[in-house]
Amino acid sequence: MKRVSCVLLPRLPLQIVLRDKPHWQGAPIAVVDDEGPGGRITQLNTLAKKSRLRIGMRQSVARDLLPNLHTALVSPEEAAEVTRELRSALQTFSPRVEPANEAGVFHIDPEGLRRIYGGYRTWATCVHRYLRARHWKSSVTVGFHRHRATAVAMTRDGVTVLGSADQERELANQTPLRELGLSGEVCESLMALGIETLGDFLIVPVGELHSRFGEEARALHDLFAEDLQLPIQPHAFDEPARISFQVDPPDEDQTRLLFAIKGALHSLLHQVRARVEAVHSLELTLHLERAPIHREHIEPASPTLDLMLILELIRLRLGETKLQGAVEEVELLANTVRAHAEQEALPGHQPRRDMSAAHRALDRIRAAYGEQSVTKATVREAHLPEASFRWEPIQHARTGEQARVPPLSSMVRRVYSRPKPLAARLPMEPEAGPSLARDQSIEHMYGPYRVSGGWWKRLVERDYYYAETDHGDLLWLFYDRPRKRWFLHGVLD
Repeated sequence: MKRVSCVLLPRLPLQIVLRDKPHWQGAPIAVVDDEGPGGRITQLNTLAKKSRLRIGMRQSVARDLLPNLHTALVSPEEAAEVTRELRSALQTFSPRVEPANEAGVFHIDPEGLRRIYGGYRTWATCVHRYLRARHWKSSVTVGFHRHRATAVAMTRDGVTVLGSADQERELANQTPLRELGLSGEVCESLMALGIETLGDFLIVPVGELHSRFGEEARALHDLFAEDLQLPIQPHAFDEPARISFQVDPPDEDQTRLLFAIKGALHSLLHQVRARVEAVHSLELTLHLERAPIHREHIEPASPTLDLMLILELIRLRLGETKLQGAVEEVELLANTVRAHAEQEALPGHQPRRDMSAAHRALDRIRAAYGEQSVTKATVREAHLPEASFRWEPIQHARTGEQARVPPLSSMVRRVYSRPKPLAARLPMEPEAGPSLARDQSIEHMYGPYRVSGGWWKRLVERDYYYAETDHGDLLWLFYDRPRKRWFLHGVLD
């Protein structure tokens, strides 16, 4: 008999949540179908089940029972994207992989791989270790019937290689009905009749199941019939969206190169659009005459199919690049993601800022000056003002509510990364004040605001002041007590 394998990732939506939020590990977690209080629980981890929470319970009721419950929504698009990633990964172990309708279930044809791997167990162990190394919990079963192998995988962890169809049938018949996807109402009705396992269920005639429990019970019974098992329907490999062309004769004129790239890019985007995908990033490879290969990475702020936008980013990037030779060949490789339709805002509800225009502006700056040229200030904990933030690169512009801060703090516009020393008057005390330029003097000072700390490395004691000069300037300066010196730290508007 031909072999078939089932790779099961139990409670895949819950695993997706933990992958995105690893700090939730060790806490009660529930996956819900809606973020509102009326959303119902679809999956629970072990800790949440021990707290009397149940599948189908409303989120508001669950939070009353367990206030520290963590809930998350896994969208169908996110689950489909993870399934796509897993399918592509499993295709490295067998060319025949079929994702099942149930999330986290894959049927694989292992035939012909035994000699390569040295046996089915070695092959299954490689698959299991691959998924475990990527923090996916899985069960890999090699059997003879796709649905019976799936039933066995639901009750076993790790790798299981079945020696015969009878052994597979015996183990599958022990699987509880509640694990097989039947609705809670049907399961309760069957359990009231003493039917608790798959073996008990399959003994009942299919006609009686259909008449008493409906189409759902009959469909489950048909899955385990010998004569109704379908062969694996493998999913086609996702070929990379790639195109290349020769430049004959070799050319280094960027205008002519961009014209040629535009034609190739049009064909490339046609391929991507036909696959209902969008370009996440573009790898541009230029093969140069008597010079090393030149590579560029172009990444828009959001996935797009806009030819002119991508071409403009390529033009800006090449405009800042000096090629070491004439171009002999151009290669374009598109990294794609599943395309999603954008929702149009109703009239009168459009955002005040055009975020698409903001993304295009950032894309142009990044293309012209490099990936690290667009940054934002991120606040971090530190006792010194100059260390209380750092610059981090950003990919997307976003709107947000302006934080409410004290008026004086909101006026600071330019803060020096290194405070500038100022000359001090005699005596060298804070009350004496600093000495500014000859044509400028301080009229009023507001403060002090004490900053101290750093005893573990270097003692810091600073008295900060806002100083108003006779020219109307507002300075932010401090007196360093250990060093007995004045410093200018910023200028306010």
